Amino acid sequence: MEKLIQKFKIPNKKIETWKFTDLKKNFEKNNFKPLKKINSKNSEINISNNIFFDSNSNFVIFHNGYLNKINNATNDFELKKSKEIQGKNKDEKKIFKRSDNLLDINESFLNEKIEIKVKKNTKIKDPIFIFYYNTENKQKYLINNRVDIILEENSEAEINEIFFSDKNSCYWNNVHNFITLGKNAKLDHYKIQLESYKALHSSSANINCHNASIYNNFIYSVGGDMSRIEVISSINSSDVDFNIKGLYLAKTNQHHDITTLMQHKHPESKSNQHIKGILHKNSSGVFQGKVIVSKDAQKTDAFQFNQNLLLSEKAEVNAKPELEIYADDVKCSHGATTGELDEEMLFYLRSRGLNYKEAKKILVEGFINELFENIKNTELKKKLFLTSKKEVY
Repeated sequence: MEKLIQKFKIPNKKIETWKFTDLKKNFEKNNFKPLKKINSKNSEINISNNIFFDSNSNFVIFHNGYLNKINNATNDFELKKSKEIQGKNKDEKKIFKRSDNLLDINESFLNEKIEIKVKKNTKIKDPIFIFYYNTENKQKYLINNRVDIILEENSEAEINEIFFSDKNSCYWNNVHNFITLGKNAKLDHYKIQLESYKALHSSSANINCHNASIYNNFIYSVGGDMSRIEVISSINSSDVDFNIKGLYLAKTNQHHDITTLMQHKHPESKSNQHIKGILHKNSSGVFQGKVIVSKDAQKTDAFQFNQNLLLSEKAEVNAKPELEIYADDVKCSHGATTGELDEEMLFYLRSRGLNYKEAKKILVEGFINELFENIKNTELKKKLFLTSKKEVY
């Protein structure tokens, strides 16, 4: 098994899309080995101490890569396990091309896969939570999960993925979503990465969008030694509305990477990206956002913006927003800013009686709050606020 994984092309800086993130170096340092299920009986675990867990909600729990518990509290969606899912989508590799072997590794060493389907004309009132919980193991291990999400015509759902682990767990989490949105479907998708500071995280959401569908994505990445989260869209019809907001908070030695690809293939669709980063000490961050507008995708409206706040002279960030446009009637723009806290604002707040720490806290919270203010799920928003405050200070 170990020799087999060495045959795959682990991403490194020689690959253009991995120019700023050397996953291969991290992999070789840890010598991760694919984890197999030891016992057929999977004892139930307790994750009640996780701030996002509610025992009465719709939830799925993966423990060390394998399904542990499912709670369909509303019966408004269908969930299939690996053995119940028939066939493969032949268009996947053609639509979502990659320059690395992460999906091949995921497929070859797959621990468990599920499919969530929301049927036509169904609107799920309560969110569906997917928890990926990893615990300590004698070896440094590789986990591969896949979650397929299908929203049929006129359906609506909120799906929240929560990645977390024990404090000293050392593993590589390689998790991928394939999402299909039917006509007039709407998905609010939150990805919250809170993993061990010894963990390696790589994940992607591959979204196939059809007529008048809406996809709202929120990425929150604070854990892991190295983390790479990707969002890849295939916008196939008119009136698609595709939105990404994201925040990474990096501390000592951490490396966070958010990479996106918007593929506008049809006229009159929109995409909007706003990613922020806060970097402490000697941490590093990456935002790569690419928008491709095909020659037939006239009247595309695409915007991407990356803002980074450096709280240390040793912190580093690499921003690479790109536009690749083949149509002539479009509205597309991109931008990136990187800077320190505003000294004038710090001085102003301190002149009003605040000490330096309090003034800094207010400015950092203001930087974060702009992303959180449009989150419709008020309970989730509150918990994200609490989590961010713990991570920033």
